[in-house]
Amino acid sequence: MEDEELLPPPLQIPCRIFAAGKEPVGVRVTPYHKPYAIRQILNALDVEEVETIKASPFGKLVEIGEKPSFSGRFGRFIISRKLKVSKKHEAWFIFAGKPVRFSLREFAYVTGLNCGKLSRHTKKRAKKNISEKPYWGELFGTLKDVLVTFVVRMLKRRTVTDRCMREKYALLALLAAVILPTTHTPRISQDHAEFIKDLDIFFAYPWGRISFDMLMSSIKERKEVSLSQNTIALKGFVLSLQLVMVEAIPALTEVVNDGSSSASEGDCVEDDDIVDEDKNGKRSISPGHARDTDASGKVEVHSVIVQDQDHFKTSSELSWSDEEDDPMVDNLLTLVEDQFPFNKSSFIGGVTKTKQTSHSATGEGIDYEFVASLVRDKVGEDLSRIERQINILSESFLKFQTNVNANIALLIRKLDGPSGHIPANSTGQPANVFNHATDVQQTGFSGPSQSHVGIQTESVQNGIISDAIRFANEATTFTMDGLIARQTSRCEQPSEGLPSQRNEKKDMLNSQDNLSFLNRTQASAVKDEPPQVRESVNEGPNILEHIAGKEMCDSEDPLVACQKSKRHKALPKSLVGQYECDKRLLNHARAALVDPNNTGGNVDYSAKFAVLLAKLNSPFTIILGQLTLEGNDLYEIVKRSAPLQAKVVDVLMGHIRSQFTLNSPANQSNHPEFLDTQFVSQLSKLFPKFSKMSRKGSFRFPSNILQRFVSNPEADRYYFPFTIDKKHWVGVCVDCSTWTIAVMDCNIALRSDNMMIKEVTPIAQMFPYILKQGGKQLLHKDARAFPIKRPRCIPQNTRPADSGLSAVLFMQAQAIAGVDVCNCITQEVLGHEVERLAVMFYEATVGML
Repeated sequence: MEDEELLPPPLQIPCRIFAAGKEPVGVRVTPYHKPYAIRQILNALDVEEVETIKASPFGKLVEIGEKPSFSGRFGRFIISRKLKVSKKHEAWFIFAGKPVRFSLREFAYVTGLNCGKLSRHTKKRAKKNISEKPYWGELFGTLKDVLVTFVVRMLKRRTVTDRCMREKYALLALLAAVILPTTHTPRISQDHAEFIKDLDIFFAYPWGRISFDMLMSSIKERKEVSLSQNTIALKGFVLSLQLVMVEAIPALTEVVNDGSSSASEGDCVEDDDIVDEDKNGKRSISPGHARDTDASGKVEVHSVIVQDQDHFKTSSELSWSDEEDDPMVDNLLTLVEDQFPFNKSSFIGGVTKTKQTSHSATGEGIDYEFVASLVRDKVGEDLSRIERQINILSESFLKFQTNVNANIALLIRKLDGPSGHIPANSTGQPANVFNHATDVQQTGFSGPSQSHVGIQTESVQNGIISDAIRFANEATTFTMDGLIARQTSRCEQPSEGLPSQRNEKKDMLNSQDNLSFLNRTQASAVKDEPPQVRESVNEGPNILEHIAGKEMCDSEDPLVACQKSKRHKALPKSLVGQYECDKRLLNHARAALVDPNNTGGNVDYSAKFAVLLAKLNSPFTIILGQLTLEGNDLYEIVKRSAPLQAKVVDVLMGHIRSQFTLNSPANQSNHPEFLDTQFVSQLSKLFPKFSKMSRKGSFRFPSNILQRFVSNPEADRYYFPFTIDKKHWVGVCVDCSTWTIAVMDCNIALRSDNMMIKEVTPIAQMFPYILKQGGKQLLHKDARAFPIKRPRCIPQNTRPADSGLSAVLFMQAQAIAGVDVCNCITQEVLGHEVERLAVMFYEATVGML
């Protein structure tokens, strides 16, 4: 009976990502939703308000708030036991040797959220709401940015007493902090606020489908390398994955951890504004019990928890129009329905480590040996193929060298002969040196000593020289196991009769140019390898390049077919700005230059950002030249709660300057110059005196200003931040090649064009004279002022706290790929860009996370 249970599956089923028993043992999965967020929001409401939410499509969240909280260690245990499936919206996990499905149907079952399809009527209604008067003002007044913690405090303090409004605030908080979290500091979305105006429209929207898609995309993008990290950050309603596993394996709740556990809630850092009064009574799943249960293999597992729920099992509203077919997943479902006895040996495959090492956390949270083994497995075949080709080329060149040595040695012996006469063939034409060398080798000819060379006549010497040159330039054929390369002769040999007078003159000219070659050859005749041989061998790479570039692709032999490079296709920096490119391509170039180490997408900045947030709780100081940055200043960048200080902006400008210098190609013709706020401040102080000068050219700028231009004489673009009323930042680009000043403003509603031109005019008037005194050649000799423009393609962001970061990122993007790529830095992606900027700055100045 036991042998029958261990039989392999009769159908082909998906393989493991990691081999059984070889799964990486990380630390945790870090969710974006805050710890105990559901309980925090519900505890701030009255009983009647909670009952209203409980009766809504969000009602099951009230029940979920009473269940064990998310365990980051258990999530890490499950996520490393994925199966390889091709479906875009479905994942399968292994527990106790049995499969468990996680799809939209299971998600809808455990969360109770609306996961229906997004109808066209809903899309039109959303556009209509956006076109109407914004509802945001009725909810939050003039506030442009509202954190969830602010809403919770407002509900607790009963700042708003209207019951309907309080319920709307709670629903928006649940949506931002639990259902659709994208950052560790969730904020109320203005788009979501427009839906809440009509609660029927709000509840009819498929928030569950949006949340599931966010979570599934975050799970699918985690490959073997990223899954080997100790900490993995996931977006969306991550708790739903644990809820599905608990429904599928009821034994998981037999042992729970009481109180606040280090394994609960992904080990996130609590916010001072959100403190759970019942935190000590909260429970979480025990990761140790889960590992023991999985190892035993003797536990009941429901592979598809909606098997007996007809609505969730068959409803077409819970399907996807773009889902991909996977026959192996269909086979797996068939075996589940047939109640096939799965076991740990049923699922095979998966990567493994070459050597088992301890799973202690490294400085960066990565098992380097395991990652190295993955890389070796991926590129091992390519390296072997390259090694074989190198050996083939080496053998071919050795044969070529031996052949040339033999023929040159024969030519030298002929020069040492008593008469210096080269036998003619039957047509009266001087015999080819190569053919004659073969004849001499067959007859065993051996030339006399070198003392007879002096009796040669000039005409005979010239004939020998001509033959030598023909030999050196003649078509040389060599074979590389099927690869035949032919180098065309530069001196043509006459088809019949003696060489013409024109060819003789050409040969004489060539012989004069090569007399030094013959002298060196005669002086080293007794050596095995004359100098000309070394010169010919050194030209081998050029010959090989010619062959690989022009003749390998013409070969019909399948062994020598053109090889396509597998190197990551990165847009050359030198081409950006010279050709019109698609914005996505330009954004790819910007990302490649900003972060060249992440071209494969293997750096998990979300996880590193979570580690950085924990480090910011401890005070530290960063000294950068004359600037000192405290930990609170870096936290100001991350928090985005107030406009950045001038010294913080200066630090960021210095960071992108060093990044641009390090990551730009060495042959870059010019580099933009990034200036700081001190430069603008100095110019503002000088302008009153400058404006009073009748002859502006006689005004002398201080050396500390001119030094910035002398240090980079080839720069043709200058970038610097500019603040308005110390509350709003814009990025300024002075382009000398087009003689324009571009003001990159993320909130053009604050200042009209005329007002902005008035603010920047002092710089526009002084800059030509600064360039002239700095040694730059001006586009206009009369040093006319720069015209000022504000590009309308700059994405708008009305949050004053984001203006500084937006200005810095706009200048960086414009310097790399032009102003059009700035359109990719929208308010939606700013949070991710800030996370990457903060992590890269910390690692560049302090150390790796």
